[in-house]
Amino acid sequence: MEERKNVELAEYMADVIARLREEKKYPAARIYRSTLNSFMAFAAEESGDTLVDDVYTPGRLKAYQCWLRGRRAKWNTVSTYMRSLHAVYNRLCVPGSAEYNPKLFDDVYTKVESKTKRALEKEEMELLVEEGLGLLSRTEDVPADSTPPADPPLPTTVQCALAYFVLMFCLRGMPFIDLAYLRKQDLEGDTITYCRHKTGRQITLRIPPEAIGLFEAFRNKDARSTWLFPILDVGKTDDARLYEYYLKALHRFNHQLSQVAALLLPGVRLSSYTSRHTWATLAFRRGIHIGVISRALGHSSVKVTETYLKPFEDAKVDAANADLIVSLGRKERGKVLNSGQAGQMFAR
Repeated sequence: MEERKNVELAEYMADVIARLREEKKYPAARIYRSTLNSFMAFAAEESGDTLVDDVYTPGRLKAYQCWLRGRRAKWNTVSTYMRSLHAVYNRLCVPGSAEYNPKLFDDVYTKVESKTKRALEKEEMELLVEEGLGLLSRTEDVPADSTPPADPPLPTTVQCALAYFVLMFCLRGMPFIDLAYLRKQDLEGDTITYCRHKTGRQITLRIPPEAIGLFEAFRNKDARSTWLFPILDVGKTDDARLYEYYLKALHRFNHQLSQVAALLLPGVRLSSYTSRHTWATLAFRRGIHIGVISRALGHSSVKVTETYLKPFEDAKVDAANADLIVSLGRKERGKVLNSGQAGQMFAR
């Protein structure tokens, strides 16, 4: 990194961001921009240098992590920013070269894991699927002199969000960005072939028979549009502007999902990622091999899939531990402590 020691981090990262945008990798460019803005705020507050030679030291990276945590940044945010800085470091200094420090990021948090429950229970997903498929009968024309239904139809925007959510689940946990960017030419019969927006991996899947009715009811009816679903703006042809429009659509979708949850699953949080995590978790509980799940989701490796399943695995291990202890049958041999007594014992 000797030839770059006098290069400003902001200058170098701006070049990286520009290249990412040229390559149409807008999500990555957005994350890099957020990382740069955050680090520059940290540097300004501590009045520190921002030359890459000064930024990439164990002490400076640790200080930045402490600064983030001091502002109540979640560990996932810390990991995202640190991994972005690590990726930039790998561009600055070729891994394996004499000047490369493989342990530079050892003392900061770069893990990719979720300890938060992001998947629905089987009964919760069953309810949403039932309600989603029920939209087909509710949206049919009803005679004016007929008795109003006992359950009034959901608001139109909520119906659409629920339909997309159920379709994403039925399409093997398809991410919302991939659903939004599906083109009519990607559909042939009941088969969809597309490339994942995030990884570029090609996915071929069949629309399940149970979902075809919902698919047909909510697909794009505008003959002018190339998009399979009416999520993106027909008039936006510039890739950068189209991605900005997608971000607004994602924001609306998540807001509408919160309305779905309030109406159908009070107290449960729904987001665009919930259907994907739910599909992976329920598939795993059904005994489907993790390699098959990874392929179905289009993940780059099984390790990414394991991240989705980590909360479920922790609960599974806890349950196994409880079963093991009960199986020892020692309740009769010793006094069983209540929760208050146990707390007093550990407080000593």
